[in-house]
Amino acid sequence: MKLRPLKPGDRIGLAAPSSPFDREAFERGTAVLEADGYRPVPGRHIFKRNHYLAGTDAERAEDLMQLLANPEISAVVCIRGGYGSGRLLSRLPFSSLRDHRKLFLGHSDITFLHLAFASQMGWITFLGPNLTGIGQFESQWEYTRRVLAGETECSWRFTSGQVLREGTAVGKVLGGNLTCLVHLVSTPFLPELEKVMLLVEDRGEAPYRLDRLFTQLKLSGRLERLAALLLGEFHECGDRALIHEMILEQVRDYSFPVVADLPFGHGSVNEAIPLNVEFSLNTYEGSLRAVQSPFCG
Repeated sequence: MKLRPLKPGDRIGLAAPSSPFDREAFERGTAVLEADGYRPVPGRHIFKRNHYLAGTDAERAEDLMQLLANPEISAVVCIRGGYGSGRLLSRLPFSSLRDHRKLFLGHSDITFLHLAFASQMGWITFLGPNLTGIGQFESQWEYTRRVLAGETECSWRFTSGQVLREGTAVGKVLGGNLTCLVHLVSTPFLPELEKVMLLVEDRGEAPYRLDRLFTQLKLSGRLERLAALLLGEFHECGDRALIHEMILEQVRDYSFPVVADLPFGHGSVNEAIPLNVEFSLNTYEGSLRAVQSPFCG
């Protein structure tokens, strides 16, 4: 189910499916979109507060459903992650939303929605900066805009120092935040991971907690099925070398390639990548590139 590229003048829906957000960062992010000729359309309840959530589950789900189903809106950008989007999965009418495909962007807690949209509707979505991230790091938007507009190949180069295990692979890229992904194990919302290149990143999780998460993936049988493991940034998670050593120990029984320090995560560099799209990985050439376009035409 391919997508139409984003064009100047398009309406971009702004959804808050998770936590409350900083109003100033929201306004800065909105201004960035407007400066490039896009027309932001905020959800009706985005400024609501319900303790640590941006409104009640019903309000957040209603906004998301209305923005996704609105034929005048070309894309939906999530305002912030945090916590809460997983609470919406049982409320979303995936069967009626399936044919309203549109560009969908976000990261962190939005991983719940990326994975559910892939498993329940077969959608291609974009893992990338939330609106408040664009407001905080305006440089993130230019590359993201080019990806959403279909103006750049989705490809990345990496050095031999980023290769934790050599190899080649072809498969769909799926993933996002590691903690969120593991919380979907044994639910209907986690896509099948066989022959998938799994992309994971995280923030503020100590190495032993990351170890616990990888152990859960291993015990559930998910790791053994992968085509490759792609590691983004583990922001404020402790010693990078220790984390990489732990991950290699967790996957030592398997033969798929492993690449680290890719530009996806919670830091100042957070590039957009389409999910549920087939990619080719070659560690000998130092390349990760899409072999199919997410766009029509």
